[in-house]
Formats: sequence, structure tokens, C-alpha cells
Amino acid sequence: MFIGHFAVGLFSKKDNTLPSLAMMFIAVQMLDLIWPVFVLLGIETLSIDPGNTALTPLSFDYYPYSHSLLMALVWSVVLGVIYLLYTKNKQGSIILGVLVMSHWVLDFITHRPDLPISPFGDAKVGLGLWNHPVAAVVLELSLFSLGVLLYLKSSVYKRKTAFWLLIVFLLTIHIMNLFSPPPPNTMAVAWSANLVWIIVLWAWWIEKSPSKNSKYQTKEKI
Repeated sequence: MFIGHFAVGLFSKKDNTLPSLAMMFIAVQMLDLIWPVFVLLGIETLSIDPGNTALTPLSFDYYPYSHSLLMALVWSVVLGVIYLLYTKNKQGSIILGVLVMSHWVLDFITHRPDLPISPFGDAKVGLGLWNHPVAAVVLELSLFSLGVLLYLKSSVYKRKTAFWLLIVFLLTIHIMNLFSPPPPNTMAVAWSANLVWIIVLWAWWIEKSPSKNSKYQTKEKI
């Protein structure tokens, strides 16, 4: 799942008292932001295996430190505590922690049984929605559409054009993921996964006040 994770970040941003959209995106993608780093360091592994599910040629062979249920809980607490210490925003820290866990829940729905329960055992789970392409695509696009609609109602964003360009960009990446040939190697996957940080910066830019003199300027939220 790709845009489905961002959808959760979009519809979680209801007003300007909550963490910024950039922080929401960091939370919903935190496991996938950690994962490529571990792959590049040789701590976790994947392989290119076309047909292992109907929707993706990627086989996530070993990723207990980024994607196990136990570590997802740990990462959710880590992000929530860091945010709380920095902002003193208890509500925001809880929301971010829940959003980190939402990533694992959505992966549980879509992945085949390759998600570890913990780094200390062999048990793996996954409902395998990726083996039902139509249902998986409909679910993800529905979530994304809902996220966009609810975020638009929040009236938090400052740059409308930048927002719609981001939506088009995310949909383009989603379509490419569905129809592109398998990647050439696993390192290409890991390096390209780090580009999610561009989307995070994009989200920050969308909510940044246009100018210091704007009468619509509000205090920037982290």
C-alpha cells in the first residue's frame, strides 16, 4: 500500500491545533522511512519475486525491526514521546503514535503473511489483499479520495496549487507502481524508497504561510 497510508495522514489533519501534515506523513510512513535505511545497511532484506502477490513483485523477506507488530508499537511510542517532549502537545503525540500503528494495520490487510509479530520469533501474519487486485485498488483509491476530501474541509493548507500537484504526483506514483515492470534490483528499491522524504517536505510547504506579511498567516505547527 502506498497512497492509502498518505490518505490516513490527510484525513487525520482536521485543524491547525493538530500536528502539521508533514508530521502526519512522517507518522503514517515511519515504518517505510526506517525500512530502506535498514535495507541499505544490510540489516533487513527483500527480493524481486514477480508473482509472489498479484499486485507487487517485491518479496519482503526479512524486516522485523521496521515492520513487526512489536517494533511498530515501539516506533509509535518513540515518535509520540519525541513529539510530546518537543511540543508539549499531548493530543498531537497520541495521534502521531496511532498513525504509526495505522501503517502496520493497513499492511496487515494488504500483505501476504510476511509481517513478523516480533523480531524474536518466526510467526508472520497478513491477510493478503494484494492477491485480489481489484479489491485492493478500490480500497486504496477510496481511502485516498476520502482523505483528500476531508483534508480540503480542514482549510489548513496555504498553497492550493501545491496541494493539487501533490495529489496528482501521488496518484502518478501509484499508477506507476501498478503498471511498471519489476525494478532492476533491490538496492534501486531501497534508494527510491527514501524519496518519500520529498513528499514530507512537499506537505510542509503546502501548509507554510505564503509570507510574513500575510494577514492569513498563522503560527507554523510542527
